Amino acid sequence: MNRIQKTSAAIALLGACAGLVNAETFVVELDGPSFVYNGFTDMDIELIVAVGDTVRWEWTSGFHNVVNGFPGDPDENTLFNSGSPTSDPLTFFEYTFDDAGVFGYHCEVHEDIGMISFVTVVPAPSTMMALAPGLMLMRRRR
Repeated sequence: MNRIQKTSAAIALLGACAGLVNAETFVVELDGPSFVYNGFTDMDIELIVAVGDTVRWEWTSGFHNVVNGFPGDPDENTLFNSGSPTSDPLTFFEYTFDDAGVFGYHCEVHEDIGMISFVTVVPAPSTMMALAPGLMLMRRRR
């Protein structure tokens, strides 16, 4: 295999592996006085997403909004805010996380009764990590 063929093979492998790292959307329901995800509510939710993933909050019942931060936090409402509270069950709000960290959020209407939760955002899997086994195989074939 000549250098051009090896380079073409590496580019093809890169293109194939790029599809392995896809952003996902995670849905949290706003139901009554609680956030609900995967059968858990509010602070019991363990929602771990990767950088580039989206969280979609969907109104199912009740009068709500979604605001980042924990109540009383000076950075509250600086990253995302769904706007004024509403009870329209067709309402949804999405936010794509671009940075790793722990991000609190709450419903301003129900924060006093514990409608508070958080999302843990971890670094996205690297495309280069996905490529590493393929690149090692190419090296061995020389």
